[in-house]
Amino acid sequence: MSDYHMENEIIHGDCIEVMQSMPSESVDLIVTDPPYLINYKTGHRKDRSHKFCTTIANDDNAELIAKYISECYRILKPDTAMYMFCSADKVDFFKEQLDSVFEIRNMIVWVKNNWTAGDLTSAFGRQYELLFLVNKGRKEFSGTRISDVWRTKRVAGLALEHQNQKPVEIIERCILKHSEENDLVFDGFAGSGTTAVAAVYTNRRYICVEKDSYYYALARERVAGLNASVLFPDSIGRGLRTGSMEF
Repeated sequence: MSDYHMENEIIHGDCIEVMQSMPSESVDLIVTDPPYLINYKTGHRKDRSHKFCTTIANDDNAELIAKYISECYRILKPDTAMYMFCSADKVDFFKEQLDSVFEIRNMIVWVKNNWTAGDLTSAFGRQYELLFLVNKGRKEFSGTRISDVWRTKRVAGLALEHQNQKPVEIIERCILKHSEENDLVFDGFAGSGTTAVAAVYTNRRYICVEKDSYYYALARERVAGLNASVLFPDSIGRGLRTGSMEF
């Protein structure tokens, strides 16, 4: 256990600047969901002033993603892992950038319970997102070997606090497969704070960064409002909550 001052904090700031202040080889695992480079915003809200109707910041900034991947490699300890979500639309770019420094182990397919709208008469509905598992060196997974096709429902309805929010069950699975209790998990694009929530549930330390003021406040509130029962030792590290996950 170190006394690193950023531990168990959601930091309001630019991820690159924060990472550049972090020591090299100081992080045990990265689980992250960066901008997909597709200028995403929802077109299905009646209230056009809703936060989800605003294009996600830096969702056209390929240079940022390249710098981010490089910094991820630097701050990770040797023989560790990173999980990075991306869109099928930009998978070639992400694969090229990741492959330049990491060893790509899997391109995991997350199959959701819904599919995209898009062009309804010339393209089939896309029902998946992609999740790269990469290694810095070689990191063995914990537990049994599982498939690279994961099925779980997306976050929807009132539970959806960020337009690209990922289910906590997926993030927990990543954490449990490639880290140990008390390890340090990093996410430079915290969004609504799901990585921090999953880290608390699995008894890991975390450092998360979020630039957007609204989501920064939301993430901090979400972590602070976790059910107090998860803070007791007998309920932490209880393993993956597989109720909505399928292998």
